[in-house]
Amino acid sequence: MCGREIFGRPIIIKIEGAELSVCPACAKHGKRVDKPKPKPTSSRAQAPVRASSTPSRTFTPQRTRYTRAEKQLVSDYHERIRLQRQKMKISQKDVSIQTKISVSELQSIETGKMRPSDNLIERLEKFFKIKITEEIVAVGKQDSQKGPAFQTLGDIVVIRKKNEDEEE
Repeated sequence: MCGREIFGRPIIIKIEGAELSVCPACAKHGKRVDKPKPKPTSSRAQAPVRASSTPSRTFTPQRTRYTRAEKQLVSDYHERIRLQRQKMKISQKDVSIQTKISVSELQSIETGKMRPSDNLIERLEKFFKIKITEEIVAVGKQDSQKGPAFQTLGDIVVIRKKNEDEEE
């Protein structure tokens, strides 16, 4: 606490729930904590006996390949929504009332100024009966020790070393 170097064994005290190793001068600021000394173990340590009668099983998932599917908003979502609304001959106000999306929000979405939330995407797809998302499937190999395999910068970048002949 004081910043002085501690010579010998530090004293462990507790201050406001935190245990600190301090010098003898600072030990008066907290309550001393006496930790029990660990008992020496015999050279033959036995594993604890389980009380349950069922054998324990560890789950090891198969780690050869994995697939992950994500939905991503298409780049021309705003045009698809606007064109479908015009094709159905419905005003933005009518769409707003039926989908419970504000008119200004719908205008921002149709002009591409605003990216709709997942909830709005679902409502718009359902109302217009169109798809404005596409499914992205990532398939990769999974290493049994390191988890999902992925590319690092070192996998992509190729470093070319100059030959000694070229330098001269």
